[in-house]
Parts: sequence; C-alpha cells; structure tokens
Amino acid sequence: RRAISALQRCSFQNRAWIKQQREILHLSRWAASVSVTQKVTLVHLKPLGWARPWPSYTAVSGSRDTMELEEQQALSLNWVYGSASTVSNNVVNLSDGFSERVCFLAAHTAVIFDKRTQRQMFLQGHCNAISCLAVTGDRDTIITADAGRTSLMVLWSATSGAPLVSIAEPHKHGVLALDLSPDDEWLATISAPDPETGEQEIALWSMAMCRVDSSARPCVASAIPAGDIQTCVRFNMNNVNELMSNGKRRVYFWSHQFPSSHRFKYYSPPLRAKDFKQSIGDFTHSVFVPGSLQALTATSDGDLVVWDEQGVTVQVGTRATDRRAIKLMRIHNSPVTVLTTIGDYVVSGGQEGFVRFYDPLLRIVAWFEDLAVGPIMSVAFSAAPPSNLASIDAADTINRFLAPDFVVSTSESCLVAVQSASFEEYDASRRRGAVILHALRAGAADVAAHPTRAEFAVLGSDGVLQRWDMVKHTCVQSRAFPKMSGTRLAYSRDGGFIVAGLQDGYLHIVDTESLQDIYTTRNTPAHVCRLATATTGDSVAISDSRQHVLLYSLLPYKNGQRWEYIGKSQVHHAEVVGLQFGESPSGQTRLFSLGADGRVAEYDLERSSPSAGLVLGRHTDLPPPTVPSALAFAPPLPYFAAYATDTLLLLCDDQYKVKLFNADAGAPVATFLGPTFAGPIAKMLMFKSASSSDAFLAYSTAERVVGLIAWPMDGDPAKTMGLIAHPGKVDAMAVSYDGRKLLTSGDDGTLCVWDVRPQELLRAAAAVPSEKERWRCAIDNPELVDEMMEYFLYAQIKAQGEASMAPRSISGRLPVSMLPDLMRAAGYYPSEAEVLAMASHTAFLAAGRGTASNGSSQDEEAATPGAAWTPKDVSFEDVLCLYANHRPLQEVSQHDINKAFLALGANPNNTRIGREALLNVLQQDGEPMTAQELLHALHQLTGATKISDAVPHNIDAKKFASEVLGFEDDGLATAGTQAA
Repeated sequence: RRAISALQRCSFQNRAWIKQQREILHLSRWAASVSVTQKVTLVHLKPLGWARPWPSYTAVSGSRDTMELEEQQALSLNWVYGSASTVSNNVVNLSDGFSERVCFLAAHTAVIFDKRTQRQMFLQGHCNAISCLAVTGDRDTIITADAGRTSLMVLWSATSGAPLVSIAEPHKHGVLALDLSPDDEWLATISAPDPETGEQEIALWSMAMCRVDSSARPCVASAIPAGDIQTCVRFNMNNVNELMSNGKRRVYFWSHQFPSSHRFKYYSPPLRAKDFKQSIGDFTHSVFVPGSLQALTATSDGDLVVWDEQGVTVQVGTRATDRRAIKLMRIHNSPVTVLTTIGDYVVSGGQEGFVRFYDPLLRIVAWFEDLAVGPIMSVAFSAAPPSNLASIDAADTINRFLAPDFVVSTSESCLVAVQSASFEEYDASRRRGAVILHALRAGAADVAAHPTRAEFAVLGSDGVLQRWDMVKHTCVQSRAFPKMSGTRLAYSRDGGFIVAGLQDGYLHIVDTESLQDIYTTRNTPAHVCRLATATTGDSVAISDSRQHVLLYSLLPYKNGQRWEYIGKSQVHHAEVVGLQFGESPSGQTRLFSLGADGRVAEYDLERSSPSAGLVLGRHTDLPPPTVPSALAFAPPLPYFAAYATDTLLLLCDDQYKVKLFNADAGAPVATFLGPTFAGPIAKMLMFKSASSSDAFLAYSTAERVVGLIAWPMDGDPAKTMGLIAHPGKVDAMAVSYDGRKLLTSGDDGTLCVWDVRPQELLRAAAAVPSEKERWRCAIDNPELVDEMMEYFLYAQIKAQGEASMAPRSISGRLPVSMLPDLMRAAGYYPSEAEVLAMASHTAFLAAGRGTASNGSSQDEEAATPGAAWTPKDVSFEDVLCLYANHRPLQEVSQHDINKAFLALGANPNNTRIGREALLNVLQQDGEPMTAQELLHALHQLTGATKISDAVPHNIDAKKFASEVLGFEDDGLATAGTQAA
C-alpha cells in the first residue's frame, strides 16, 4: 500500500503506466512463491495459432517455438552485432519486472535481446531498412515500419516474436516516422517523401483495426505542405486529438475531429532568428510538455524552442489557442539527439553523451553525464517501477528523483542499461551503467573468420581492428590504425597472423593474439582492394585500385625469416574482381587474378623474387561480352576422373553465369546458371559441411542477397538458395572454421552470423522426382519444353535421313553436331565460341556419369581444349540442361543493340554507321562472316538478293533492329533473345 500511495503522489501520472505497476506489485507476492520452473513457463507462454501462412515474409526466427522452422532452413539468423545507429529512437525497453528485454533495430531486422538468458530473437520480414520502432504501453505489441519499395508496417507479438498483422504499403513510399497515443488506441504516421516531388502525408490509424485487418487504411489523412521534410511526429498526451511534427525548419500542429472529419487541420507558427536575436539551428525532435499547454522542439545547436498558446497576445489571422515561440533555452552544448517524456519528466539526450531530466517547468532534475558511451540516439524506459521505490519513505517521494530504469543506445551501436537510482551515487564509476551489448564498430569494411577457432576479426572503415569471440559475443582485442581507413582483411592459414589492407596502399601484418605489427609496408599509393593469403602461410598478395597485383613473401634472413616485398605486375586494364591463392591437385601453390576486362592471369611464384619481381606465368582472355564479377577455386570433383589432375576455377560474370574454368588448359569446362536473385555474384567461398564430407559454395551479391550453392554445380535452381541478408550493400562475407556459421556485413552497420545447414538444401533438391522434370522446372516454360521435344525427335529423324526408306530408329539420343540447330530452333542463337562451350559442357556431363555414349572412351580426342573427351550424342535431359545453363538470362533490348553499334564504331550521338564500315567489321573482326554467309543471312532476314538492298547506305541502331532484324519497338523484349 505504501508503494502504491507513493506512486500516486509522485510525478508519474500516466494512468496506463500506473495501472500496469499496480498489476506488477499485486503479482509480485504471488510470483515470489512460485518455483523457478513455473516462472520460466509463464514467461515463455505463446498464443496459439501464430504460425499461420504469411507469404510476404522470408522467415521468423529466434524464439523457441520456431526452432523446427529454423532447422528446415539452409541459412537462419543466429546473432546480430551492431544496430541501426543512424536511426533515432532505435530501441524500446520491454522490461516489465519479470523479464529484462530490449528490442533494437539492426538494418531490416528488429532484434529482441534477453539480458538474463543472453539470447536474441529476430523479427524478420522487412526488405528495406526499418525506419521506425514503437511498443505499446503494456509491452505486448511491437510496431515496425520501413521506407522504400514494397514497404511494410508490421505488428509483432513481443512475447513470441511472431508477426500479428502485416500492412503492405501503409504509404506509397513507406513510413518515415510514427508515434503511439498514450492510450495505445491510435497510431500516427508520416510518410517517406516522394523521391521526385518530396510530397509527404500524415495519417492517423486505429490500432483496433490494425490489430485484426492487414488491409486497414488510415482513418484520417492529409498532405503535408511542401518545402520541409517532416521527420518527427508526436501525440499530445493530454489530448490525443492533437499532434505535432517537425522537419529541419518548420513545426506543424495538427488536430482532427474524427469521425466527423477525415482530414487534419493544421497551423505552422513562424520562427525567425531576429525574434530571439540569435541564430536557430535545425530542428531535431519535438514533444508536448506533460500536464501543460506548452510544447518543445529541440535543435542541432543544443537549444529548446518553447511553444505556448498566444492567449491575449493573439495576432491577426490566428487564434488564441494557436501556439507561438515564446522562449529559446540552451539545454546541451551539442545537438539534441533525443527528446522524449516519461511521466512528468522531459528527457533529453545530446551528442556529447549526456542524458538529462527536466520537470514541467523545465528545471533540471537529474543528469547522467558519466555514461561515456558516445552520442545518444535513444532513451527507452522500463515498464517496471523505479528500482529505488521500495526503499524510499512516502514522505520523501515528493522531493526525490523517481524514474524507471532505462536503456541508452548510442551512435556507436552500444546499448547501456542505466538504473535511475544511480543518479544519487557518489562514485562516478557507478553512474556509468552496465553495457548490455558490446559495440561493433560501425562501417565494417571487411570481416575474416579464424581458421581454427570460433573467432572472427573485423576491420572498420575508421581504421579500427577488432577480434571477437563468437561464443561469448564479446570483443577480445582491439587496436586502431590512426588516421587510416580499412579496406580488406584476411587471416593466415594457421591463424598465426592477420593481414590488414588500408587506404593509400598501407599493409599491416599483425600478430593474431596481440594485434601488434609484425610487418608494415607501403608499395603503392592506391587503395588496397583485394587481399589473399597463401595456404602455406608464407605469401600475401594484394591488388590496388590501379589494377596492380603486388606480392609479399616470408623469406630466409640471417638465422630466421622476414617479410619482403617481391614486386608488382599490371596485367589487367579494368578492376581486379578476384585474387586467389590455391593449391593444384598435386599440392602446388598457385596465384590467380581475374579482371573485369575478362582476363584470367596466373603468376609464376617459383620464378618470382625480389630481384625478378612478380613474374606473370600465363593469361587467358575470355570472350566478350560478359564482364567477370568474382573468382574462386572450385572444390575437388572426386567422381570426375577426367578432371582429377586439373586445377579448376569458378568464374562468375554479369550474365548470372558461373563458368568452370580449367586453369591448366586455359579454357572453360562447363557453364552453369548461377543464382538470379538480386544481381551477379560478387564473392564466392568454398567450404565443407560439418555434418558430411560434401562441399558447398557460399556466395554474396553486391547488394542484399547471400546464399548457398550445392556442389557439384549443374545449374539447377533447386540446388541454390538465397535470402535478403542486408537491405543495402553487402560489404563482406566469411565462413567459420567448421563450416557451421556464415558471417556477413553490410553498409548498414551490422554484422550477421547465420547458422548453416547445407543438408537442407540437398533435401529440397532431392524432392524433384526425375531428371527431366528437374530441368522442366528450371526452364519454367512447359510449352517450350514440349516444343523442344518435338525438335529433338525431328532431329533424330533428320540425322538418319529424311528420305531414308529404312525402318526408323529413335534412340532417344541426339548427335552433338545438331545441338546448335536445336538451340536456334528454341530461340537461343549461340555464337561460335558458345557452341564450343556447349561441346565442352557435354564432355563434362558425360564425365560426371563416368562413361560416354556409343562406346566413347576417355582415350577419344577432346573436341575442345580443356574437355577430357566428347560424347557423340546427348540425351534430351542433357539438351534441357545445356539450354537452361547457356541461354541468355536477360533478353536483348534496344539499349543493348545501341551498345553493340557503338562497339562497331557507330557515331555516339545518333548510333549511325555507314554500310561499308558495318560490313567490313562483320567480315573482319570477332567471329568473321564470309561475304557469302553475310548475303545468305541478310536474304533470310529481309528477302533481298543484294546486300545494298538489305542495308541502306547509312543506318542507325533503331532502323537496323526494325528493318533488318525485323523487331518492332514493343517486340524487342520478347524477340530480343534471337538478336544474340
């Protein structure tokens, strides 16, 4: 009773809050008599029926009820380091006296962290970075919203982490700010601005409707006047029919009369610097003063603008109840980054790292200035009563500072729990709070996994190198490279040293345990873009932004060894997209580089020395027009005896293809269709499964997606998976030493650790009943497959002779020589280089089965370099496989034809080229055509018997597409594949 009485006399007048505290106090005596097991059962009770189908979402992870779901996924989120440190109010406090939990934003995921169990639960489903976070007063429902394409606003169960309701596109471009009314009955949102016009909208939603209807729409909505992007919205806790919002320079006061009106009324009081005889910084946040008619707006100068009703000083054209600025007061010596309320207190947080409490008269009541955790981004209060309430006499509560405990988040991704009672501590060290989650340096440039234990290293773009324990989730060691920016990072094979590449060409080799320098050098003024360490641990290679490849080796020196610079070589004329050390099947260490210019280069490590420099061994130029994007050593092929002694590489390109390249023969062996989720592969890593001897490939695209590919590859999409790991750029990827964890980092400031279960990928691929059905699903065009079957049967008849009178023998095999014609009949027109690539791929398919058709043997002569032996014929399943893997994924557009004409020497202003110049290029360059072949092709296209009749004297790309190729403007997308 004394505690309740004290609560009634103290400054907390929020009725919903006090009601909850009564329930907690009444339950506390009962809970004290319950066993530990019963209390845990109560905490983890889940509502029934939450796991209903929800196709908009990729996964819901983290709670114990979702363990079975996670075990069915090849990749599932295990831990998140870092948070959305640039988003204001990015944390809500779910602590209620029974549990100690917080929910924070990490890019496109909301993470619920339990301080007692040290577990994370993930609210996944947003495709864009989450821009808003809120929680109801009873801590039962969490609300998240994002901004961008396919935006969502989602209501989640704070207990189970399950999605309750998903509202698609609450605004056209998503939500930029939201707030809940004190009674949790209304939700206010401000839309993200239109990218072109900057238009915004403010809306009022009924929470009762949002909780049950995913198609709910706003009850009240109005357009916001253009000119200043509004970034904050707040309810008046004394009158839920009134709101305020602010941008950088304008403040709007909104009111509504729902249900009689569905539009907001508003006014925006002017604020001029001359009124206060000082400059006024940009507005950051706004709140209404509890129990008062005043409102406050914080600025980037550390000031508060105080708004109050005009009263008798009303100006012409305004009302007495309209507010105007009456005061400007300094509360921080840095930008005010947080402005909120709790009970009767106004709470502010500053960029200098201070948190301060003010009473309704704006007199400072308490201050927390010893946190030392960096700029404040959010202050979130617990639902439990103040921790020191029970020890305070009722008579003392009037003059004492009483506030719930709170959690502070900072721009350095640090979460700190602060007890409000610590304000009265004399020792400054006791006023600093307790770190809940250790901070990961924002802007991780690269991440590397330790090769023998559960650790990883992170190199920040600010030049800070950290070692992290993956089990305890703590930072083990840290050091900074002053005034430098990190770019690339790698461990040695045995984990004895770490190599850090920095901007401006600096290279540091440091001891893994102490992070102290072993070797420091700078041999290029350009940034380090790629970095690789040899499997023997005695060589390091880097590439810079000027397309140089540099080599360093550990060489004998006196009675020991020391690192020395060997030399550099410039083989590429475009960005180096891949740099890899690896071992040949014979155990020889080899170094390869791949450039965006299409050149694969190998360096002669045996002949390279400080005196001879880095010696180029050999190079191969890949045929255009594909642009390589990534390089990796291929895992061994134990069942492919024909390739057992060859060094095989995987080359990824911008056409979503992955080529198996024979480095010894300098030619591609096979071409596979790669993942097609969000862009070409930017990085690929091989690893072994922890539960079997199977090899798998982990990959990442330049943006958003990471995934797994089962090995050996065959182009079947069922053996590939991908998910949205980050809402923006994927900066780095690494696999743990045991293959059980995949680490990814993005430009969103987060690092994600994923549980890897590759066997789930094989289980999903094995569900397809037959080989033919597998490729039919991959092509995803039943009519085309049926048509190809007819072509396949006709080709067998034609191979026997259409006029033959002998009995027909349909063997179900097609001569390899007829493959190009069948592909052209199906709409894929391969070049001569692509025809050779398909012939090589047929040999690879036959080698995988261990025998060739029609008595072919491994002693037969290969049709192409790099192919062990070539079968004479192929099955229909092989035809489907080749078509699915080799056909262009993207159809030809007018833009592609324009680029082709420019490459042929056309005028860049109008894509016009003369007939003679065009014919000379077609007959002399690339895969040249003879005059007879050219005339025959033009006759088939146009019906003309002379070249001059088919091609005008001058022709541009658009006329060539329509008059020669016969494409219509709207037909390029469908017929464009034939232009290849």
